[in-house]
Amino acid sequence: MQNKTQHYFKVTFRELVKYKTQSVISIIGLAIGFTAFVLGGYWLWWETHFDNFHPDGDRIYCLTTTGLVKKATGADADLDQLHVNDLAEIKKLVPEIEKVCTFSNLHYSIKNNNSTLRVYGLVCDHSFFDFFRADFIAGTYKGTYPDGTAVILTESMAQKFFGTTDCVGKVFELSEQTRPVVAGVIKNYPDNSDLLFQFLLIDEVQPLRHVKRNTTYVRLLKGANVSKIKEKLATYKSHAEDPWGTENIDQWKINLRTLPEVHLYCHPELENRIRNIHILALAGFMAFLSALMNLLVLFIGQQQRKQTKNKTYLCIGASPKDMLLKGWTELFLPMAIAYLFAFCLIEVIFPYYESYTAWNHYGIYEGVSRHIDKSALFFNAIISLITSMFVFWLLTLLPIRNILCNMKTNPIFFKRGLIVGQIFIGSLFFITSLILFQQLNFILTKSKGLNYENVIQVDMGGENAYEQDIRVLMPELQNHPYITDVCYTATNANIFTEQGDWYGAYVTHFAFDPADPDPKREDRVMLVSKEFFSFFELTLKQGNWIDDSNPNDYIVNETGFKDLGYNDLLQRSMYNREGVTNQKVCGIIEDYIYSPMQYPVGRTFFRLHTDKDVTDYIPAQYFYIRYIPEHKKEVLEHISKVTQKLNTHGVTSQNMCIKLSDLVDKFNRPEKVIFSVFSIIAVVCILISTFGIYSLVSLSAQQRKKEIAIRKVNGATFSHILQLFFKGYLILVIISNFFALPLGYILMKRWLETYANHITLTIWPFIAVFFITCMIVLLSIFRQVKEAAQANPAESVKSE
Repeated sequence: MQNKTQHYFKVTFRELVKYKTQSVISIIGLAIGFTAFVLGGYWLWWETHFDNFHPDGDRIYCLTTTGLVKKATGADADLDQLHVNDLAEIKKLVPEIEKVCTFSNLHYSIKNNNSTLRVYGLVCDHSFFDFFRADFIAGTYKGTYPDGTAVILTESMAQKFFGTTDCVGKVFELSEQTRPVVAGVIKNYPDNSDLLFQFLLIDEVQPLRHVKRNTTYVRLLKGANVSKIKEKLATYKSHAEDPWGTENIDQWKINLRTLPEVHLYCHPELENRIRNIHILALAGFMAFLSALMNLLVLFIGQQQRKQTKNKTYLCIGASPKDMLLKGWTELFLPMAIAYLFAFCLIEVIFPYYESYTAWNHYGIYEGVSRHIDKSALFFNAIISLITSMFVFWLLTLLPIRNILCNMKTNPIFFKRGLIVGQIFIGSLFFITSLILFQQLNFILTKSKGLNYENVIQVDMGGENAYEQDIRVLMPELQNHPYITDVCYTATNANIFTEQGDWYGAYVTHFAFDPADPDPKREDRVMLVSKEFFSFFELTLKQGNWIDDSNPNDYIVNETGFKDLGYNDLLQRSMYNREGVTNQKVCGIIEDYIYSPMQYPVGRTFFRLHTDKDVTDYIPAQYFYIRYIPEHKKEVLEHISKVTQKLNTHGVTSQNMCIKLSDLVDKFNRPEKVIFSVFSIIAVVCILISTFGIYSLVSLSAQQRKKEIAIRKVNGATFSHILQLFFKGYLILVIISNFFALPLGYILMKRWLETYANHITLTIWPFIAVFFITCMIVLLSIFRQVKEAAQANPAESVKSE
């Protein structure tokens, strides 16, 4: 048995060397397909299984509220917050609730080793440890009182702050007023968790001031009917308070979300990320499927070429079991080589994959990143390998048995079905890649409406901005030969934002009519320096700029002007609760794109930043510096020197300074990656399907040598013979594209609809894909038919 196996391996290796071009393309194609399948599939699994490690996690749900805020698209967002009044009513409405756990976010900037450390945690009581996993390394929460005097640290926080996990009993100073004692240390949570904390402050959980909301989780009784509970919540009307009359409480909806759903539904900024994950996961699966089809096509072709050899094996006593062992060796050896190459490929590209898939938080969690675990990825890759080989073996067992043990079998329909599948996947990737390229080119070339070239954004950090007036740095920043212009904006008012859901320094409401028709409308305001408009070369469409004669006036963008619906807006006064004010809108500027293309431009007002804003806790935070090209290094050194004296919280140069063009490139990164992935997979799929067709045509030409010879004797030309072969494969191309192109249209139309700014689909890319696939098929059969047609008819007939 061992000798037979060794012999089969030798024969298989010789076959791979003999058909080295096909073998290399097939192995590389399978390796790339498996790599794409593993990376895309695991990312999707990782993103959809957040917080799946908690005990009794199947009974834990989060009560979320839809309608508290709007997404950038205008749709209602779902947030993991619940009003305290609603919690009391829901506990009465849903008796299936066994226990409730509430907590709130907390963050501090603390001094540690002569540097400022930003830490974040949760305020919770003992119920948190009853709901969620807490593996204690040292100490315990038991025996502590919920009065803010005890704290639980994560392992990483203990190491960072104390240099050891043996810190129970030590004081963890968060501020002069908050100095809890460490009661315990727990192991870090995995990165795929929505519970973000470095410490847990044991205290009574108070609702967030002004809004009276908390993050609220419930554990249901065993056997509770979740569907009926959701039906109850669907008809529930919120009992929240609205003292200012600015909330649309009647439109709020309470939802029951599982632990993984909290991550998927309660982060509006992840909507495009989740969409891209599904696209890449599907692309990986289809690439892997195409590669397996190609491997099977080549295997069938090789076995039919070796029919004489296989008959000899049977004649000298080989059993069906021996033939299957020989066939499986020939089929699975290249698969094993491809998988080995795939694991090497995963190892090489993992740093880029980890960077691209990282979940980077913003706001109070800015700088916090969640990363895919490498060891878990490779473990899942091994599981995928074993599973895919087993499924592949089950699905191909019967047809391969017939091919190897029944020499009269000619699986023509099976082979052609595989070719149709490969061309279908290749065409689908081809059309999606073309449309992706068109959209990417549109994104890269479309004017943003402002001049951001050779501009550096200097973020002084929130802590520095709130503690001192950084505007005093402006004259010093301007004092450099390579700096041409400087302006600034207030906190939260950076010129570009990666999250299109929020833009502006603050939200307010402007009334332009005593009888305000929309008193709950939210208006976003950018606070800027007077140089801002000329600095970015914004275009005034109507009215006048703000200057010293009208310092309290506002400017609105075109979208805001259209949304408000007042044609005489520039002549209208603004109103507040006391009546008419001396403020008005003095000008309308052309829209500029301040976020990724998925998001629409929102209604935005602009006002000059004043000393009063500083006293109202809206200080300046961002400087924008335009410099002479090729002198970036000198300018960065000057910025570092000037800002050093006010950078008391140690904002690093990497976090402080960024080119705006680099920021825009970061916005476009998802589209660039998807286009690159689809382009590579499209090329691989088309290439391996071409070799599959080439193999089948080669086999067909060899089997029909006598027919071709007779046709030549009877006067057939090369074009007639080529037409004979091409016609059969043209039908396969038509069938494949008949399904691939409409499906591609539907998928890409839906994908483009997720962009506020996108191209218009036309018929030309689809026509191009059809004719290109036809040309590829024609070229793949041309050489084989030419060789068969040029053969001596007498020799061909004699060889038969």
